[in-house]
Amino acid sequence: MGSLTKYVSNDRPEFAVYIEDDDRVCYAYLLMEDKIVGDIWLYNSAPTPSKPEWYSKENLPFLNPTEFVKENLEPFDASTPVEVTWDFGEETIAKIFLSKRLIAQVTEGSCPGWSSLVTKDGPLALKL
Repeated sequence: MGSLTKYVSNDRPEFAVYIEDDDRVCYAYLLMEDKIVGDIWLYNSAPTPSKPEWYSKENLPFLNPTEFVKENLEPFDASTPVEVTWDFGEETIAKIFLSKRLIAQVTEGSCPGWSSLVTKDGPLALKL
């Protein structure tokens, strides 16, 4: 069964991060007033494919293939120590931490955002 967790900014509640794991792949979505304004791949729940799947829309949401994955996390559950922090400077930045380790960040318009879990820039995540 998939999971969906919402992290709402206390300072600006019109902003939230949804982390969704559909038992195949996990993404984080930056929302502004319930509209997706940024996204980032977090991990594959299913086995990591050797070849990209983004050539066919029927594979959405896409798994990240081996050539891009530096580290694949264990799937999140209710006890996973995830924290989202917010920076509302010149642009809105949501930073996603796992056990106090920065794993991803996403801004308005970043599709994709940045990840410390990839080896190189790709269509699902840019290298952080």
